Amino acid sequence: MPNGRILIIIGALCVLTGPMASAETRGGTPGNVPMGTASVAAGYLHQFGTAISGGGEFGVSRAFVSADVTGTAGSTTLLGLGLAYDREEYTFSEASGPSVPAPWGTIHRIGLSPSVIHSISPHWRILVSPSIGYEGEEGGDPGDSLVYGLVISATKSFGPDLSLGFGAGAFRQIDRWRGFPFLAIRWQITDRWRLSNPLRVGPAGPAGLELAYSLDGGWEVAAGGAYRSYRFRLDEDGTIPGGIGETRGIPLFARLSRTWRGGWRADLYAGVVLGGELVIENGRGDRIRSASFDPAPLAGLFVTRRF
Repeated sequence: MPNGRILIIIGALCVLTGPMASAETRGGTPGNVPMGTASVAAGYLHQFGTAISGGGEFGVSRAFVSADVTGTAGSTTLLGLGLAYDREEYTFSEASGPSVPAPWGTIHRIGLSPSVIHSISPHWRILVSPSIGYEGEEGGDPGDSLVYGLVISATKSFGPDLSLGFGAGAFRQIDRWRGFPFLAIRWQITDRWRLSNPLRVGPAGPAGLELAYSLDGGWEVAAGGAYRSYRFRLDEDGTIPGGIGETRGIPLFARLSRTWRGGWRADLYAGVVLGGELVIENGRGDRIRSASFDPAPLAGLFVTRRF
């Protein structure tokens, strides 16, 4: 899809959804969302070059922007909507790729995710969050690049310091259905220690786990991990016309964060992707070739403004 077309779609979605965003905020835990919040965020993440089995190397740079907002609908229901755009730039060495040089290049992702969180009792909350999006390389067929699905979870509050729940997600990822269970947790262990989910539940996978420690002066340090799987449609005129690409791995990370007055927050990340794999399929979803890649270092910076 040409860049101009992508930007037109993003602009239209921002106009339609500007005053709204997802109740399941990026970095939050389903079922533990402040009442009536809004946020915008932007970030950059670089995965450094790493060797691919069979020869060659690859690296990837990711940039994203997102907007989320929630609002009340009565005394027991939260409504929300989230909009996110990610752009990934892959670079392959001449001799790399699961079976061919440079199997893909620039990947675009657009996601729209409404949500409803309903309190069925003073201690129980139910989350229902459908989503729809586009995940494809430049030049990929938009109609064949749709990703959609549903997340459902139930969370129980055991007091002001602990909420625990279970849920499941099911997503149609470029000609393939995928489902998974996940744990939703927010546990304020002490005044400084907290265990929670660091990521948004969605097509890429469950929310993962993160252990954080609050320092003085608005600083916080944390470490965590998750499983991620990104699947996308390839260029109609590319090396594998209309094929499907996929990257998988387990990112482990450390985080240093600072929060300021006025709702500003910055998160600096460093980590490594373990158990990584690249997969190429033809347009029918038949695997052509896969290749593992060595542990890949990563680093990133994210800035968020809450209102």
